[in-house]
Amino acid sequence: MKNTIIIMSAVTIILAAVGVIQQGPEVIVQGCMAGGAMLIGVAPLLIVALILAGMIQVLISRETINKWLGREAGIKGVMLGGIAGALIPGGPYVFYPIAASFLLYGAEIGTVLAFVVAKNLWSLSRLPMEVALLGPGLTVIRFIVTLIFPILVGVLGNAFFSKYGDRVRAQIREIQKADEES
Repeated sequence: MKNTIIIMSAVTIILAAVGVIQQGPEVIVQGCMAGGAMLIGVAPLLIVALILAGMIQVLISRETINKWLGREAGIKGVMLGGIAGALIPGGPYVFYPIAASFLLYGAEIGTVLAFVVAKNLWSLSRLPMEVALLGPGLTVIRFIVTLIFPILVGVLGNAFFSKYGDRVRAQIREIQKADEES
């Protein structure tokens, strides 16, 4: 997490310097104002998403996660991950904390991959906007064409990367621990 903060800070400083050179020092204030407006808009959603992820950790036992989304669930877990991804509303601030919670509590890599891919391809909360802007025909074609991908990604993820599950869980715990210390 500290490396990410350092890299993002460096990129921000570089962009601020470029902005000052191209447009003058007032661009820094404009950038801070735009970022602050985004923070105000996203903060409530982020807080709710993190609380939701915490509630999943507290209310759903490891045994339940293992049974339905873990190694013993097999393809059923991958399919449930995909369905959950399609049903969860909201953007990345919502579903990534949930995905991390699933993984920490024993979900397989493939199941979490299916969850994330389905959220991006099958999101039911996005369908009304997609139909309104692209029409029902193109929306149905897009949905049919992408139908196999979350399950395929989940199965391939389990086949090739399931041995990395413990390493990924350790990295998530390390990130959470670093956040608690800061």
